[in-house]
Amino acid sequence: MSRKKAIILSISIVLLCLCTLGITLGYLTKTMFGEKEVSIVTGTLKVDFEDSNFLSLDNATPMSDRKGQELEPYTFTITNTGNITAYYQIGFEEDPGNTLNTRYVKMRMIGDNGYDSDIMSRDNIQEILLNEQALEVNETVTYQLWLWLDEDADNSVQGTIYKSRVVVNAQSSPYENRYCYENGFTNLADCMLVMEKESESVEEAKEMIASKGTPDFSKIAPEVSYQEVTTNMNNENGVITTTNHFTLGKGYTFDESTGIFTLTDYNNNPLTEEYLDYYTCGTTSGTTASCTTMYQIKEFTTTEDSSGNITYRVTKAIRHTMEESETSISSSGLYATQDDDGTSYYYRGAVKNNYVSFAGYIWRIIRQNGDGSIRMIYSGTSPSATGSATSIGSSAYNSKYQDPAYVGYKYSENFSLHETENSTTTYSNFQENRNYYFGEGYEFEESSKKFRLAGETIQGKWSEVGEEAISSYPYTCFSTSSTGTCNVVFQVTEYTNAYAAIVKPISYSSNSYEGILQNTTDSTIKGEIDAWYEQNLLSKTDEEGNKWPSYLSDEVFCNDRSLYSGSGYLLSPTTYFSAYNRLYNQKNPTLKCSQTSDQFTVDIANGNGKLDYPIGLITADEVSMAGGAYNIANTRYYLYTGQTYFTLSPSYFASWFAVALGWYVGSAGYLDHNGVTYSHSVRPVINLRADIQITSGDGSAAHPFQVRLLTDSFE
Repeated sequence: MSRKKAIILSISIVLLCLCTLGITLGYLTKTMFGEKEVSIVTGTLKVDFEDSNFLSLDNATPMSDRKGQELEPYTFTITNTGNITAYYQIGFEEDPGNTLNTRYVKMRMIGDNGYDSDIMSRDNIQEILLNEQALEVNETVTYQLWLWLDEDADNSVQGTIYKSRVVVNAQSSPYENRYCYENGFTNLADCMLVMEKESESVEEAKEMIASKGTPDFSKIAPEVSYQEVTTNMNNENGVITTTNHFTLGKGYTFDESTGIFTLTDYNNNPLTEEYLDYYTCGTTSGTTASCTTMYQIKEFTTTEDSSGNITYRVTKAIRHTMEESETSISSSGLYATQDDDGTSYYYRGAVKNNYVSFAGYIWRIIRQNGDGSIRMIYSGTSPSATGSATSIGSSAYNSKYQDPAYVGYKYSENFSLHETENSTTTYSNFQENRNYYFGEGYEFEESSKKFRLAGETIQGKWSEVGEEAISSYPYTCFSTSSTGTCNVVFQVTEYTNAYAAIVKPISYSSNSYEGILQNTTDSTIKGEIDAWYEQNLLSKTDEEGNKWPSYLSDEVFCNDRSLYSGSGYLLSPTTYFSAYNRLYNQKNPTLKCSQTSDQFTVDIANGNGKLDYPIGLITADEVSMAGGAYNIANTRYYLYTGQTYFTLSPSYFASWFAVALGWYVGSAGYLDHNGVTYSHSVRPVINLRADIQITSGDGSAAHPFQVRLLTDSFE
């Protein structure tokens, strides 16, 4: 469908910018003006335009970009008051009588919907300033436009004139951006680059993208600020309920940039009258003092069952939650960084032009790899898919968790019994009302590779029997069963408080760090992904008989098990893998993969050669670059689906629980880590070859890129 036929509504707002320079640059004058409340109705589509103020600058001089953006902007608002979705573009039309060199005209336009054109010269854009944007019924968007003369303007601009017109076009069906078609960019890798700002060449696009620099990865993209909201809660069955202690704080702080509440002056205790008016996240973990919903306790009740277990019910409370107060100006689009093959161009933020239709499924482009291949993540069978429809199902990352080896996409169980090698660590999850068993000794069952308590045992609350356990019954599975088995048995060596102890793990576990990197056994999630590949891609073909795997490139999937601290194989001290340091501490992701053993590929010439098929998972570093951040909700960037799904990146092995943890994307779009045996959604990742061609589409949800192996020209 051509653009001419598609347009059924056109709204034009003239902004006349008259720049006249006299003998000196000091007498530059710019005036911008528009018409009020323009609206045209066609059928059921109606879009209103209102410019809210005028911009008039007298005696302006050439100025820096910083000064230009300090000027009062021209502000205009577009509202859809019809009853169907409107699709609009904002563009420029130049007066044919202009004599000013447009490379000296600098501008920037931002919208309260997160759009940011970035600083650019008029010379660097075509007729379209802002490509297709959807405007839902009753939705309003406001834009601010700055225009100034570049500080590098020389005497050649004296006596010249510049006039331009801003045109807003709207229609009832989505546009298809024909830029790549009309300019001969038939290669997908080239098209995604030049479409960023409709560059005239790939090299120009690369230079422009690189000039953006490195984003602040401690923040999400697009950035959002939050405000606190309070609600009085009253429920006799319990606003919040627990059978254990609460984490309780005298006060709290609220971070407007993250929407996170954090307790201050807090401890873990059973709920008593002295804690009225204290604050809680409702959690019983002594290590969790932050949350997005917090309660101030006003009234509570307690009940006790026949076994002596106490249930605490907070019946009246003031609930503190957060809501978005403002979406800040944050650019979405391509950025550049290095991977092991060269310069990679990755999408960040609320990207809307990275949809690809391939093999009967919709994919979202993550990045262009350093060798020009295109990395994509599965996104369902429809561009409008959300939630579970954006995954191939759910799976645990691994079926076992009690060894650092289980963070591996593939791993090796080169294990033996470790009775003295592990060092002491702190266990801090004793539950106040729970009776635990402690034994004189322990037994290791060779057949099951599990432990059980041996000899005499005692039972009781840790706060009551802790000292006796340390002196005479030092072994425990932290279990309420005297006969149960466990993967790791702990020797308690020191009493800390009612909820914590110093313990030493005794384990059947890895013998060496090198051993966990041998990659002999598939993880649970790899098995699920490979099975999906076999069923849906391996033997199926396109309309011309080309098998879908022939479209794919064998690229590295980085299961980065390099070490930040710890041994990498003993259960204590805690092992922190490098991605933990990069994303939790430093906020500095990377696309490089330091160890060959972690470079998962099919061909050993490209990496470790341990994959069966060229398919894997997104890394947590890629999520960070896309706009995700640790513990900060982000529902606007393109990786948000409303579901929790695994990444390929290990986080750490927790000595205090003897649990391997990996990074995942949470249901609210944040990065976090949890045990590898949790079940989460699975979103496979593949890489299209660098020479793949596009046959139609512009990467939008309405017109995903259609791809093929052949290099025929566009129709």
